[in-house]
Amino acid sequence: MPKNRIIIALGLLVALLPLLGFPRLWESFFQVATGFSIILLSVWSNIDKRLTLKAKAQKRQAHKKRVAEIEAQKNTEEVLIRPEEHI
Repeated sequence: MPKNRIIIALGLLVALLPLLGFPRLWESFFQVATGFSIILLSVWSNIDKRLTLKAKAQKRQAHKKRVAEIEAQKNTEEVLIRPEEHI
């Protein structure tokens, strides 16, 4: 289940708690537990997003480095094959 849907379900639970008829102490406990769950899911979502962006950036940098190495290798091979043209 995606994090967004979990947060919506928890919010719905908080909205419905007064209507479910739990004793006051239980209702307070469920509201606090649900609130902390929403906070933890939000923080987890932000951390996950940042790590995903960081991983994508690292992949892009590694790809650029590989492309640059391949280009450098091709240029070196061209110089070795046809040295008279590059002098």
